[in-house]
Amino acid sequence: MNRNIIYVILLSVLPVSLMAQSLSLDSCKIYALENNKRLKEAQMQLEASEQVKKEVYTKFFPKVDASAMAVKLNNNLIEANLGEMNLPVYDGNPANLQTATQFAYFPGMALELLDYVNMANVTAAQPIYLGGRIRNGYKLASLGVMFSEDKMNLTKDEVLLKTEDFYWTIVALQEKQKTLFSYESLINNLKKDVSNAYDAGLIEKSDLLKVEIELSKVAANKLKLENGISLLKMSLCQHIGIHYTENFNIEDNVINITNPVQLKQDANEALLNRNEFKMLNKAVDAEKLQQKIATGEYKPKIAAGVQALYLDMADQDNAYAVAFATLSVPISGWWGGSHKIQEHKIKVNIAQNNLEEKSELLLLQIDKSYRDLNESYMQIFVAEVANEQAREHSKIVKDNYDAGIIGTSDLLEAEAMLQKSQDELVDAKTNFKIKKAYYLQAIAQK
Repeated sequence: MNRNIIYVILLSVLPVSLMAQSLSLDSCKIYALENNKRLKEAQMQLEASEQVKKEVYTKFFPKVDASAMAVKLNNNLIEANLGEMNLPVYDGNPANLQTATQFAYFPGMALELLDYVNMANVTAAQPIYLGGRIRNGYKLASLGVMFSEDKMNLTKDEVLLKTEDFYWTIVALQEKQKTLFSYESLINNLKKDVSNAYDAGLIEKSDLLKVEIELSKVAANKLKLENGISLLKMSLCQHIGIHYTENFNIEDNVINITNPVQLKQDANEALLNRNEFKMLNKAVDAEKLQQKIATGEYKPKIAAGVQALYLDMADQDNAYAVAFATLSVPISGWWGGSHKIQEHKIKVNIAQNNLEEKSELLLLQIDKSYRDLNESYMQIFVAEVANEQAREHSKIVKDNYDAGIIGTSDLLEAEAMLQKSQDELVDAKTNFKIKKAYYLQAIAQK
């Protein structure tokens, strides 16, 4: 975390012109963390997971719904005609209605009712118990956020590792380019001597042709190296998200070597810090929560709520308040539900088995990474001895050539061997740096 903060601070003060001139490995890592598209995608996935968690959190609160309805009929829903009649006059005693002696005349009328209805209601329902589905759903969403964080950190490690791979490969090619330039300079000087000797009639033309052929090979190798370096620089720039320019260079050319023993860490302890291991454990926890949620679907559900209702019809409007509670108990659902729950139990076992298998593979990867690192370290000593022997051989051959004891072919062969040994030493050193980066990633060290 502290290192990432330093990266961001350095990025804010890094001069823009540096992108078009030269970058150190740390500078490349800064740009990679800021601009790499894979890392940006992982960050967006984390943000999406956080939104899912916030959405699930709202399930803890009452669910409020509002609705309104207005109905207008082309005809009245109730239509009737009441004919004329004599209605008994009510004197207040129900017993006298059957034997009334006084009547009032009713002329009749047409009834036309209910040609419209206006209704509105607001309902708030609070879940009280849903078999733990809301609580476990929120835990699952929280676990999703942590899983996305681990995935983003894993992507970050992979991006930084790829950055180092690009960087040290470019260093290797540039060092080989320097060796090739030195070799070309030596051959050019040799060509002058051979040309003078040929003009003086001291050697055959075949000796001159051998030197010219070697120069042609050097020219072809120079072109291959230049193209390879340019393509790798383009790839690095795309990877770290900056614009490629022809004068883009990298700073490092000194490859420091560290004894692997100083880096070695216990594999079982390192495993606990691996993002992959954390993600595998969260996958097991997620399946367990899914099992609890599935079980909760077949438990009783209790909810309570209130409703406000407004009704306008037949030229009258009224408002009502309603309180309610609901209890739902699944009965027949347990038949199929038991199989679904059993399915989730099996999925938990699958996730647990996957955790064990992948953990074993991660331990093997850590062990292999260290062995590769140690092997690359030993290869440096082998390459140094070979390079020293090639230098000594080249010096002896050069002295013999100057003394006229051996010919041009022997000298060219000795110089080619020296160049090859120098390239192999550069390869051994840069390969060590790359293997070191892989091992540090394997033990979750930056």
